[in-house]
Amino acid sequence: MASSSNDQDRHSPAAASDQFRIGYMSDVEGHWDYFLESVQRSNVIDWEEADCTPPIKKKENEIKFKRLILRPNTHFIYGGDTVDKGPGDIRLVRSLVSLKKRYPERVHLLVGNRDLNKIRLPSELSESDMKRDIEDIPKPFWDRNAKSLKEYLEDVRAKEAADGISGGASLEKLNTKQQRLRYILKHTLGCPDTFEFRREEIQILTEIYGEYPPKLETHDFTPIGGFDEPSSDITDEEVVDSFLYEISDAEGSLRQYLNLSQIAAIVGNTIFVHGAIDSLTMKFVPSLGTKFEVPTLPPPPFAAPYEAIRTDGRIIENVHEWVESLNNYLKQGLKDFSHRPQWNDERTSRGGEGLLAIQNRPSMWGRSVVCNSYADGGVVSTDDAEQKRQQALLTAQEQLDPLAFEGIASNVMDPAPAQWLLKHGIQRIVVGHKPTGDCPAVLSSKYTGVEIVAVDTSFSHRKDLHESENIGMKRFGENRGEAIAMVEIAGKDALSNWLETSGVLACGTEYSNEFPILSSSDGNKEKGDHHLGRKLSNGWWVKVAVPPNYHLCRGSGRFIEYDIRSMKDVMNDLIM
Repeated sequence: MASSSNDQDRHSPAAASDQFRIGYMSDVEGHWDYFLESVQRSNVIDWEEADCTPPIKKKENEIKFKRLILRPNTHFIYGGDTVDKGPGDIRLVRSLVSLKKRYPERVHLLVGNRDLNKIRLPSELSESDMKRDIEDIPKPFWDRNAKSLKEYLEDVRAKEAADGISGGASLEKLNTKQQRLRYILKHTLGCPDTFEFRREEIQILTEIYGEYPPKLETHDFTPIGGFDEPSSDITDEEVVDSFLYEISDAEGSLRQYLNLSQIAAIVGNTIFVHGAIDSLTMKFVPSLGTKFEVPTLPPPPFAAPYEAIRTDGRIIENVHEWVESLNNYLKQGLKDFSHRPQWNDERTSRGGEGLLAIQNRPSMWGRSVVCNSYADGGVVSTDDAEQKRQQALLTAQEQLDPLAFEGIASNVMDPAPAQWLLKHGIQRIVVGHKPTGDCPAVLSSKYTGVEIVAVDTSFSHRKDLHESENIGMKRFGENRGEAIAMVEIAGKDALSNWLETSGVLACGTEYSNEFPILSSSDGNKEKGDHHLGRKLSNGWWVKVAVPPNYHLCRGSGRFIEYDIRSMKDVMNDLIM
């Protein structure tokens, strides 16, 4: 893909070489320290110091302003999920938006579920919704175990009474926008700490600029370092206002991110999505009228849904046209959200409903390219996950239950999506979305011809390690852990290249690996480690090489086991 005339390579530092390279990051979720170290380790992006200082409250020598730059002959993909799990989401999003604006053809920002689901907030925190009876606010339909708003407020009242804060306030009095947002974050989005993370982020920005939101001219540069412990008092009301501003206002960080983002991107022989390309999602583009609810239409024929004629969407045979249609779906959905962010009078429709649906598996009958996932137990394929997937398909078909798709893993060994992608020159899929242990989980191209790369090192803390070996761990926070993972693609060009993974495992071990070359021509078949991304007996997968050993994983669901074996033992135990 050619660089745009707007690309600013003249500002880029000299790269280690002019070798073609793609950098990939995903699911940082507001973890600012994790992002800073990722940039430091990257061979694709870097920081450039500002040649001017934006208007700030702090003295100039206490803080530096920088912006991300892209090195020559490189591309950068951010795989989605920018917010929710750390106190740095606004700075992270603004940094990515600035990079995209300056390198529009070589930077791709993908949407994740945590980016799209904020479209709910303007309608669900609206004055009209706040006036509704508490009993009328439904539980999240996709989670049978979630609490209702009423149950949540009852818990708040009980806690306040136990703490001596109130004398049994009525639920109606407790039903404020602040508590409504806390409920949404905790019980419908699975991020109970996000409210306080945002308060901390506003404090930091206010300390730097003297106001929040900062003026528009500050958005292009990112404040780095020089922070004292935030001391500004930020009210609950200001936190709520921030969430609404960042998604609703044209200058809001998340709103700008969505406006510049894509559902899928292709660079040469590699396709990027947030979730998964499987037999359910391949070729399918949903109707923009799809509702964020339990579907009323019957499920597709799961034996071969990619061949069925559907009334709830389209089947597109060409991969490149499919990607273009998905990205247009996003643009049209955002346009719809912009025109009508609130509920209609009947509360049956709101703008952006189709975007909320595509990030929700039940709404899509399991066909969410944003939220389907490969990862299970820290690897890309387990026998247990396949059994659960088969049972989910049966339950969905026989009981007409779309909730059967929650939590299942896609089948990476399915030849159908692999053959479809290969037919159109795609040899690699790169995704994020679901935790993969303390390093990327890879499926070798030896299995289907398509290499699958899944990376999200959230929750990478290893409880199996003795505490004495974990001194200083969890350095990226409670829900991030200690591991850091880098994924890059390097080679001759966009059609002849290999995967590189590097970083630090949860045990503190540094690693740097090269995988075999993928090429439309013969290429160098000897290059790279041909044992990585392959399965051993008893469910173990080869994930990382640190000579003279390999680091292995196996597991199920959120349970992950780790092992270290000699390279000789691994070579003798390969299943294929």
